[in-house]
Formats: sequence, C-alpha cells, structure tokens
Amino acid sequence: MGTLAGLGHGGATKVTGMLQPPAPDRRLEPTARDIARDAATLSVQQPQPAQPSPAAPRDAGRDGTRAKLQPGRLVAGRYKLAHPLGHGAMGEVWRAHDGVRRFDVALKFLVLPRQSLPIDAMERFRFEAQVAAQLGRKTDLIVTVHDAGEDPAVGPYLVMEYVRGRSLRQLIHERGPVPAAELAALLSQIGEALSVAHGLGIVHRDIKPSNILLLEGRDGRLRAKVADFGIAKWIRQDLPADFPRQTAEGVVLGTPAYLSPEHTCDGHADPQLDMWALAVVAHVALTGHQPFVGGTIADVLASILAGERPSLSTLAPEAPPELEAWFARAFALNPEERFPAIKPMVSAFVAAVGALDAAPISVAPASAAPASVAPASVAPASVAPASVAPASVGPASVGR
Repeated sequence: MGTLAGLGHGGATKVTGMLQPPAPDRRLEPTARDIARDAATLSVQQPQPAQPSPAAPRDAGRDGTRAKLQPGRLVAGRYKLAHPLGHGAMGEVWRAHDGVRRFDVALKFLVLPRQSLPIDAMERFRFEAQVAAQLGRKTDLIVTVHDAGEDPAVGPYLVMEYVRGRSLRQLIHERGPVPAAELAALLSQIGEALSVAHGLGIVHRDIKPSNILLLEGRDGRLRAKVADFGIAKWIRQDLPADFPRQTAEGVVLGTPAYLSPEHTCDGHADPQLDMWALAVVAHVALTGHQPFVGGTIADVLASILAGERPSLSTLAPEAPPELEAWFARAFALNPEERFPAIKPMVSAFVAAVGALDAAPISVAPASAAPASVAPASVAPASVAPASVAPASVGPASVGR
C-alpha cells in the first residue's frame, strides 16, 4: 500500500492505492498486465486544507495570515514587503527589502493558522532553513536561506536569497527547447550542487525545471541555482539539523512525473531519485516534452513503471545521437544499470554533447518580466514554486 503526495500549485495531490514494485524476475520488463493492474488500483484525491477544530481557540496572530501580507508591511521590524512572488495552499513567498542590510530578499511564510498547521509541516519548515543555510555556505549553486524567525502578526518565516532571474521552466516556455551545449553547462552546475547535497547526506526529492533558477552572468552565460529543499530527505544521521519526523511508511513525496520507478513503489529516497529526476529535467529541457506522460497521475506512474517513452530522435532529431544511449541508461528500470553517481552521469552527458563553448543564451525573456525567486513550496502539503503554473499530469509539452 502506498500514498503519493504530489506537489501542486493549489496544494497537495494525494494518490493512494496499491503501488507494488515489480517482482525480481520482471523488474526490468514489467508486462502490460502488470502495469494495468498497478495503475487500476490507484485513486486520486484532492485533499482540502486542514480546518481548525471548533473547540480550538482562534489565533488572531495567524488566522488569516495571507490577508495580513500586504505591500509595505514590516515583518520582524526590518523586512518591508514589496509584492508576492508565489503562493500555494500552505505557504506564500514575497519579495521584501531588508532595512538593516539594505538589499532585497525573499520571505517565505506559512499561511495557515497555527492550529491548522500539521506538526510535520512546521518541522520541515525549520529543517529546510537549516539545510539550505548549510548547503548555501558550501556552494553558490544552491539558493541559500539567510535567516528564520517568527513574527507575532504573520507567524513563521524564512529569509531567502532573492534570485534575479527566471526558472528553467519559464525559459523553456518562453524560448523553447534548450540547445544541447547550453543544457550540458547547466546540468554540470546542477550536478555540482546536488553532489554537494548528496555528500552531506541530503536528497532533494523535488528536482524539476521550476526548482532550477537561472541568472545571467557577466559573460552572458546562464548560471543555475537549485532551490526548494522543502521536502528534502536526510540519509545520514550526523547532519547538524533538527530532523523532522520520518515520512510515514508507504507515503511518497514528490512531483509524480519526476519520480523514479522504485520511489513510486515504496517512497524510498536516495541519490538515485535526484539523478532520475535530473534526467527528466534534461529530457524536458532538450525536447520540450515530458518523457513519461498520461492522462492521469496513475497513467503517468504506469508509464514510468513500464519505461514507456518516445525516442529522443523522434522528439529532437537535431540532438546529438549519443544522447539516446545516455537517456537509455539514465532511465533504466533497474537502478543497478543506471549511472552510479551524479558526477559521472553529468560527465557522460557533457561527453555525448562534445562541447560547452556554444554561444550563450540569455535568461531574460523577450519582454520585461518580474524576477524569479526561490520556490514557495512547503512540505508536506507543498506549495508550488513562485514561477510555476499549476501542475499537469496529462500530455502537456512541458512539465514542472
């Protein structure tokens, strides 16, 4: 029995049902009957935001937090709110100006009343701050968290780095597929960021184009930053952080189209999950299409479990043919047949492309638009990134 909590713009999408891993003798080639049986046992629910108990006292300081977030409001005596950057069922991100340090930041808030907030949501909010702060000190390829606190009027908040740029998802929508050479450069940076996280025992669990923020360097080339560690998973116990309680057995966190086959079955999270998701990101960026599609979440998961995807030459005939073999290995159903770690995985992509010195592309859209910021997700009922449209599990051309 498994539960999948997918992350959508308006809240969490929960998929419950029997997500059975293939038996050892059919893991590599599950039959159509196997897939149909697994998919048929899934049911999709749209859970409503938690409601406060009638007996619970109203918390005037947090009840209606979203209504309290207004341009010009001063948070914690120093952060002046400018305008919202993104929101979801449980959280909201605003651009703000730090009156003490005299620069712009992004503030992330939990917006449900305290009595409605699940304890694990509060724990993950704190854990995200601690993890992002540590990772931000080790690499500038991860959106960092500068501070965290609690305001009497608006409740808990995170002070995040404000990234003046766009998400990879926005870039794909506005410019179309990313040329292979530019994508190789971006994957190298994303891979470096994830390698740092994995080295500390942290699995991101939600790598997707909307969580890759892009800014333009002085040389005109794109630079990537990995954002949103809201549902990160720790795989080492020596990390100096306040660990949130373990995800319940059988519960799967993440965005359905970016989940690895083994993760859809039991929620197991290790670096292979981020590597699979990065391969999906590469496919979406290179072709403009998701590799695994379906009319429902169950159909998407069935496609992943079956390994059913179109060939690269069909979707992107101009792509280097060597990348066909790269995707075949990255999307192998058996984890043992995939790349052993993220560094050799990215190196193989770079080698297949053959060069990283192609003409740079600009992160700016054709017309001026607001800058992006670190995504606004809050686990476990996650909030969609600031730069993301509602998720689609159908055959949309570009996934989140």
